[in-house]
Amino acid sequence: MAIIETRKLTKSFGNAEVQVQVLRGIDLQISAGEFVAIMGPSGSGKSTLLSILGGIESPTSGDVLLENVNLSSLNDDDCTLLRRRRIGFIFQSFNLMQTLSAIENVALPLELDGVGRKQAFKLASVALERVEMLIRSDHIPSKLSGGEQQRVAIARALVTNPAIILADEPTGNLDSRQGERVTALLRQLVFEQSQTIVMVTHDAHVATAASRLLMFRDGLIESDQNQLLGQSAESAPKGLGSAMLGTH
Repeated sequence: MAIIETRKLTKSFGNAEVQVQVLRGIDLQISAGEFVAIMGPSGSGKSTLLSILGGIESPTSGDVLLENVNLSSLNDDDCTLLRRRRIGFIFQSFNLMQTLSAIENVALPLELDGVGRKQAFKLASVALERVEMLIRSDHIPSKLSGGEQQRVAIARALVTNPAIILADEPTGNLDSRQGERVTALLRQLVFEQSQTIVMVTHDAHVATAASRLLMFRDGLIESDQNQLLGQSAESAPKGLGSAMLGTH
């Protein structure tokens, strides 16, 4: 089953006199439980594609279907609701609210959607436990390491039980050791929870964690290939704790 699909997707920036075509007709299907990495040089269109998949930007032409719902058929309010409930986002800069604790950050999407605070905190605690951050749930971001902040951000992305997680350079602000732990966690979510993940990265080593690699160039998919994972599902460590070697 295709969780998300694009049909003849294009995106241009500029005006009638000068236009830059960033995406030039992207046809793509991503199935449930896939871990897809997107690579390519700067300006190739990969981050623009991620923004359009997430409903943050609108395409110039073509369609995006999330769970068979055409995003272009939705008004702004309905698109916001769909994005909040069915798409999880992970950003390079974490995007945590600095004045809120870890559990408050994770609970925020639920509270914005009308979930009561007690229930939102209960679900946030479950999400934090999944990424081994429950013990630090009362810490504000400035008291957490970069890797810990990203794990809180992953918990926030997971808390709504999204159909898909879109990750834009999730290890870009981390050192290699912390980056490997975050990558292992994302891979574990695919192995154990069948979570669908689409990740933009410049790091070829991080990309090897994915089961499918898209190479972008000049607004087109240059190659689309399945790849052997660093670990098979059978040999992957059981439990997120095995994927996380320590907390810092």
